[in-house]
Amino acid sequence: MALQNSFATFFGAIYPAVGNVINTAPTYGDAVNVLDGTLTTGGGGGIVPSENDVRFGTAVGTGTGNLTLPDVSDVLLGVTFGTNGNEFTGTLEQNVIPTPPAGSRCRLKIQISLNGEPVDDARVTCVVCQANSVVGANIVPSVLGEYVDTINGYAEIDLYRASGFTRGDGMYQIQAIHHNQVLCSVKAALPDQESIYLSELVALAEPGYTGG
Repeated sequence: MALQNSFATFFGAIYPAVGNVINTAPTYGDAVNVLDGTLTTGGGGGIVPSENDVRFGTAVGTGTGNLTLPDVSDVLLGVTFGTNGNEFTGTLEQNVIPTPPAGSRCRLKIQISLNGEPVDDARVTCVVCQANSVVGANIVPSVLGEYVDTINGYAEIDLYRASGFTRGDGMYQIQAIHHNQVLCSVKAALPDQESIYLSELVALAEPGYTGG
């Protein structure tokens, strides 16, 4: 028998499965077994990767990839990912407070402890007491307020200084709550300085302060 191609060595030979032979290869087999490969490639030969492993929109085989990567701003600072594990580097910083605009805010530094131990995940809320208060030309929400959670018993939050209010007295109701327990509650206005500790703010607070 005449040789058909490199796969056919004799009549009745066992040939590779068509799924393992590239679809651009010549027809192979013999007079009884006439076979055509069905394997597609991504252009460079080899096994076609799954569409789940190929970047979104990139052609692969007969389809397109659907793999998406997170934005660098959604990945923790310094964590690398992507091609070879180092194509991109995350930029997300946790519990980092931006520098407040000069003259508009005061950074409140909060230390929360219970029985001498720092309290994690205490929710510190800071709500403007007077409705429709205004800073500059903007109304400050008095319902939603602002909040931050403690890490190792510590947190920071930037609040408007009392002097920046063009309407309202600038008083905040500040509370620290952990597992529905009020650990700290104080009503006070922020002074004209870059920062202040909550413990220092207590001296400026209205009567009725509780906690520490």
